[in-house]
Amino acid sequence: MPRKTENGKLREGRGTGIGADYKPWIKIREVNSIGTASTVIDYKTGRPVELLSQGEVYYYYILRWDDTVEDIREQFPLELDRTLEIADKLRIKHPHDRSTRMTTDLLITRTNGTLEAYSIKTDRSVLENERTIQKLRLEQAYWETQGVAFYIRFKDEVNKTYVQNIMDVVSCYDIQRVQTRQDLIRYQIAHKTIQPDMKSKLLDYIQLQSLLERGHSHE
Repeated sequence: MPRKTENGKLREGRGTGIGADYKPWIKIREVNSIGTASTVIDYKTGRPVELLSQGEVYYYYILRWDDTVEDIREQFPLELDRTLEIADKLRIKHPHDRSTRMTTDLLITRTNGTLEAYSIKTDRSVLENERTIQKLRLEQAYWETQGVAFYIRFKDEVNKTYVQNIMDVVSCYDIQRVQTRQDLIRYQIAHKTIQPDMKSKLLDYIQLQSLLERGHSHE
């Protein structure tokens, strides 16, 4: 599918809304090489989340699991006039061209109203590329003018066990998805009524079920 024009995206209200009503600036079907891109259903809002890399998927789940995170907006557009001004000031060529908006991978809203912007990269070797560094400097400078903290995160530094456990338990976040006793444990973990170690090893639901049953038998 061909990319939408900038004006077409504005007419669609891309980059606006919060929660279930947010519309990302870029959609997966508009990207030439989708690679490891994924559409993830936000288990709290039900909104399809357009994530353009596996790294974005990983960090989406980690951030969504954090109860201090109220909302996540992916492929968030930056104000073109402002990024052009900053690029000229820093003597950096504006990404794409001077009529195309930059985007930030993930913009989160904390429960206290604080915003944080995240750029997700594959690994630290990308920082050896001068052009990549320039674009990150531009993105960081933009968010600094907005009073928003900017972070760079790397896919290869993710605790994949943690992510896999999160993905597994939130598959039963909705009580309607619970079919078995193990699903019920997933549901309880997803709602934090049970809080096992999620980071050091994959969850063993048979073992957890046995421990829970023994605990009830001693009451």
